[in-house]
Amino acid sequence: MATARLLGAVLAGGRSLRYGSDKSNALVGGRLLVERSISALEQVVEEVVVVTSRQLPDSIVVPCIPDRFVDAGPLGGLHAALHTAVEYGSSGVLLLACDMPLITPEVLRAVAVAMDKRPAVAPLRDEGIEPLCAAYHIDTLQTAEDLLLGNDLSLHRFFKEVGGRPIDLEAMGMECGNVFFNVNEQADCIRADALLTGSP
Repeated sequence: MATARLLGAVLAGGRSLRYGSDKSNALVGGRLLVERSISALEQVVEEVVVVTSRQLPDSIVVPCIPDRFVDAGPLGGLHAALHTAVEYGSSGVLLLACDMPLITPEVLRAVAVAMDKRPAVAPLRDEGIEPLCAAYHIDTLQTAEDLLLGNDLSLHRFFKEVGGRPIDLEAMGMECGNVFFNVNEQADCIRADALLTGSP
C-alpha cells in the first residue's frame, strides 16, 4: 500500500504570533491540536514524527525532530521531515500543520494515495492549494534545500518548482466542507469546537 511508505509529519514549530502562545498546545474538542494531528496521521501511515524544537507535553510519545534551518517557516519544517523520511527509508512525507483540527483521516488518505509517483500533491481549496496538508516525495529534498539556502521560504513556490500537482478532492466525491479550517487566533478554537460538535 502506497501510504505505508510515507512518513507522517506534524508541523508544530511555528511561532504562533497571532495566537499569542504556543498554539500546538491549544485545546479543541478537549484535545491538544498537536495530538489531534498525530492521531489523524496515525490512522493513515505507520510512523509519525513532530517537527518542533519546543518541549512537547509528556503525553506525546512520537519522536520530535528539530528544524535544520532555524526560523525558516513551514518549508524549513518540511525540509527537516524529508531528511527524516530518508533516514527512515520512507518514500516521502505526508505533511500536516498542527493547526487544522478538522482534518480527517479520509482526506489524508486521499492525498497520500494521489501521490503515487508524483513529486508532490496538495488538495485544491478556493484560495489555491493547501500545501500544509500535502504529500512530498523525498526527491524534492534538494529543491527544498536550494530554496532555503537562497532564503526563499515560500512553500507555494517550492510546490511549483518541484512540479507539484493539485488534486480536487471534491471532484473525487469527497465532501471537504471545513476540513482545512485552521486555528490562527484564540477565537478560532471556539469556532473549531463548534464545528466539531456541529453546533452553529
